[in-house]
Amino acid sequence: MRIAALALPFSLIAGFAAAEATPEGATALTTTLQTYLGATDGVVTVTPAGDLYQVKLDFAPLLAKAPAEVKSSATPIEFTLTDNGDGTWEMAQDQSLAFSLTVPGQADIAVKVGNLAGTGTFDTSLGAFTTSSTKASDIAVTEKITDPNGMATDVAYAVNSVSYESTAKAGAAGVDTTTTYAMEGLSETFTMPGMGPEPMPLTLTAESSTGDATVTGMRPDAIYKLIAFFVANPEEAAIVAQQATLKGIIKDGMPLFDHLGSTSAITAVSVGSPMGPVSLSDMTVSVELNGLVEKGLFREAFALNGLVLPEGIVPDWAANLVPQSVSVDFSASRFNLAAPAAILLETLDLANPKPNTPEQDAALLAALLPDGVVDLTLAPGSITAPIYTVAYEGALTFGPETTMPVGKAKLTATGITAVKQALAAAPPEMGGQITPMLGMAEAMAKPGADGALVWELETTAAGGFLVNGTDMLGMGGN
Repeated sequence: MRIAALALPFSLIAGFAAAEATPEGATALTTTLQTYLGATDGVVTVTPAGDLYQVKLDFAPLLAKAPAEVKSSATPIEFTLTDNGDGTWEMAQDQSLAFSLTVPGQADIAVKVGNLAGTGTFDTSLGAFTTSSTKASDIAVTEKITDPNGMATDVAYAVNSVSYESTAKAGAAGVDTTTTYAMEGLSETFTMPGMGPEPMPLTLTAESSTGDATVTGMRPDAIYKLIAFFVANPEEAAIVAQQATLKGIIKDGMPLFDHLGSTSAITAVSVGSPMGPVSLSDMTVSVELNGLVEKGLFREAFALNGLVLPEGIVPDWAANLVPQSVSVDFSASRFNLAAPAAILLETLDLANPKPNTPEQDAALLAALLPDGVVDLTLAPGSITAPIYTVAYEGALTFGPETTMPVGKAKLTATGITAVKQALAAAPPEMGGQITPMLGMAEAMAKPGADGALVWELETTAAGGFLVNGTDMLGMGGN
């Protein structure tokens, strides 16, 4: 929804810099936009108006090319551009939006935005908006998707308001961007085909959501060239004939970006269901990943707090055993995405595609895992309930160069005595199974700080599994 996502690059028009909008400037803008949207009549319209250009992007001529049974409509996107005369352009937008798509028996989708307004400054030398600010309100999306068996899933989303702020600047290797956003009044209602005759309705609401994202080393020029290539070569035969050009664009643009990271927080989450409401006071989600670079990285973390379950769903004796907060943070590293991407790009032949040979697959795997292994890391996290806490962390290394996964982990628990007391009130068929297992765990634990119990776990290359130094499988230590 951010205005930067609706604007297209103007680097091809940096050569003319005039404060007053002119017919020649409108023609140049039209040509530039058609580079990325195609030259179908009526799609791109640019009109000079005083010191600015009025731009209209009408996708109706493109939608009209769909099969007759497909019905669709879209509000034209309208914005203004003002040439600052220094290689930068001001963009402004203020409108409502609507889109609909109906494919009989398959999909029925409608999107409405009551108002979308924003401003931004686009730098043609940077290929990005140095600043951008966008606000949208009264957002509603409805979807009905029907599978081949005739089972339909209905989903409706609504957001009262959302705002985005972004900046961009030249970085060490490309463009570095930062974005922040805030949403208010989120809701989602959906029905899924159930086992019985009636679908199961579910409703999710949240008071607000805020977040930020950063991208370093982005190559916008490569992204624009890829868009322009596929617009200029829409047919498969044309793409095959021009594959050398396509491969050159990808090769020159790798790794497209160096690093991406985002964090979001959602407050007052509630899920309504036939069993009653389930709520969270807040939740956070973080994602981090690298582009097609030598030091591969993927990380995801989430934390849930203030869990409340529907009344009556948990028996009284187990109420204090239900976790109220959970945090998990895991990552994968020690792999190389640049090397296998280069191999795939070099060997790709769209004109004569062939399956990889075993030797080629082996070469790709060796390029992906230069050390023959990948590292998985579990950063410190925890599960907390009213009467106990379990904390954990660990690391594991595995891959074709290891006979067995090798790693270490640490578990720390408090409140085991209280847990056993709660289980004493449980039905015998439940407490009788869990209590002996807790007793065994206590016997293997070592004392930690403030009465905590600690289990240090280790797996070895020889196949051993150690708990506080004792090999539980009798297959040897390190």
